[in-house]
Amino acid sequence: MSTPSAAAPRPSGWAFWLRPDVLIAVGAIVLLLPASIAALVQLGVPVDTAPTVMVAALLALLLAAPLLAVRHPVAGFAVATAVMALLAVLPPAVAVSAALYPSGVGYLLCLGQVASRSPRLWTLVAWGSGILGAGLIALTTLEFVSGIPTDAGLRMGAFAGLAAAVTAAAAVGLLLRARRTQAEERTQARVRQAIDDERMRISRDLHDVVAHSMTVMIAQADVARALLRDDPARADAALATVADTGREALRGMRSVVRTDPDAARAPAPTLDDLPALVHAVRSPVCEVALEERGTRLPLPAPAVVAVHRAVQEGLTNAVRHTRHPVRIDVVLEWTDAELRATVTDDGGAGPAEAGLGTGAGLIGLAERVESVGGTLTAGPARPRGWALAARIPVTVPDRKGAA
Repeated sequence: MSTPSAAAPRPSGWAFWLRPDVLIAVGAIVLLLPASIAALVQLGVPVDTAPTVMVAALLALLLAAPLLAVRHPVAGFAVATAVMALLAVLPPAVAVSAALYPSGVGYLLCLGQVASRSPRLWTLVAWGSGILGAGLIALTTLEFVSGIPTDAGLRMGAFAGLAAAVTAAAAVGLLLRARRTQAEERTQARVRQAIDDERMRISRDLHDVVAHSMTVMIAQADVARALLRDDPARADAALATVADTGREALRGMRSVVRTDPDAARAPAPTLDDLPALVHAVRSPVCEVALEERGTRLPLPAPAVVAVHRAVQEGLTNAVRHTRHPVRIDVVLEWTDAELRATVTDDGGAGPAEAGLGTGAGLIGLAERVESVGGTLTAGPARPRGWALAARIPVTVPDRKGAA
């Protein structure tokens, strides 16, 4: 599997030059190169000598290396390391090694790039070479090699300071790597959560569509089989309901999984679709009544879907878990604050023996109702039977200022 850095497109044009690490590298060139050249001139060496010009060119190359390291961290660090080694041994640095000039910050920037964006093995190698370079600079700087016994302490102090700078650069790079990794993990977590939410939505919608439709089809098929000889016309009507319900279920499934481009544009269910939902459940052994009380008020689209699914689930459970004949009452009761949708059955001839459900439908329905600010309850009804009730808050029209 490719790493995120390998998969990400490389910025180009202005996007490249506006990157923070590029801006830092350019700023280092603008600010530190003049300071390094000034320090070189102050050594008293003629500025037109070949060694002085060579050192000045190396100082400029050292500050340009971070720009290369932005795209190629290891290559940029290799260039910076070679330049630092040359600066540590070239003769123009009589009093202080040229490796200690302000341009040395370019080496630290390259090291930080390696620690931030290269494999950890390269980071360890780069840090180790930096520690060795710190020792080389401390030993080759003539100011620290004068034979005086106290100069050993100066050399150790120089080495400790340089090693601390190298370690700090590597630590900053590792910190940036850790922050980038955490950001990528958070992004991946959000993607995984979105995928899980979408799978849950598909699972819930498939349950709503398939469970209800299959329950209706089974019930109507049983009616058709029972009436096939005694009442062919009613048996034929029941079989027509089976066919219509199956086609509707297929369209619903295509809409949920988006396999049909036209199905994706199908309108969401509305309250006006409830009579058709009720009619599909009716049969000679299943009587269903739909009643709406009060004045209908506006409902947000997600709330309408939740009401439709609640009625659908209530009808499905009543048909599935109750032996026929059974009567089911669907009541929509409007108030100024909420819509109460209730589906109640009379218990029929007792509970059905076949266990066709797992309870997942009620769990998903409760989540759907709660997502629109409502509540769902389901339990035994008095004196017998079962009731499912969904309470959905409504949007009350603003009547202020009405004449």
